[in-house]
Amino acid sequence: MTKLGIIGGLGPEATSDYYFSIIKQYQQKVGSNKRLPELTIESIDMYHMFSLLDQKKYDQVADYVAQAANNLQSAGANFGVMCGNTPHIVFNEIQNRTTLPLLSMVQTSLDKAKEKGLKNLGLLGTKFTMQNDFFKEPFEKSGIHVWFPSLTEQSIIHQKIVDELENGIVKQETKNILLKIITNMIDKYNLDGIVLGCTELPLILSQKELFVYVLDISQIHIEAIVKKL
Repeated sequence: MTKLGIIGGLGPEATSDYYFSIIKQYQQKVGSNKRLPELTIESIDMYHMFSLLDQKKYDQVADYVAQAANNLQSAGANFGVMCGNTPHIVFNEIQNRTTLPLLSMVQTSLDKAKEKGLKNLGLLGTKFTMQNDFFKEPFEKSGIHVWFPSLTEQSIIHQKIVDELENGIVKQETKNILLKIITNMIDKYNLDGIVLGCTELPLILSQKELFVYVLDISQIHIEAIVKKL
């Protein structure tokens, strides 16, 4: 039986969602609620990782996350995932430090965007996601344009993610702010889709609030994970 390794704590809310969603979708896949997937979670300190990223200590970030991947492999995992988008900034460096195959959230999101025929996307996430090209670059190479909020808006979004959503705090005021930013981006860039580029954003935003296609990168990732189990 294939065993999944999850690098969790990126953040805790997303880790919890991954765990329960994977179980539910796996049971739907096999047609029984009397079966469970085998998995192991290695929970790391997201705030420590953020501190290293703020200092641009990318090698240390890769070392830190790769150690978690190696621990999962030692626990019997056949493949691994990171339940956060931000550490994908050094995805290749992490993969080079472990022989555990990692399923990239960026790649599964790109595959879905291609499947849906999307061409013009707005991306929300942590400042690390919005101010680096690790997510944008593969999309642009595939002919899909990716646009970011203004720097001021990026600061607001990052603060809301770290101070509120990562701690499971969901406020209507914050939702209104995010929806205003998204609506302005849709009008300005003629977007046909919005990427919820942080695995905590689905706590506060969903398809029902928006009239363009919503790429929920965590659910897309989870669907791909379940296919491998």
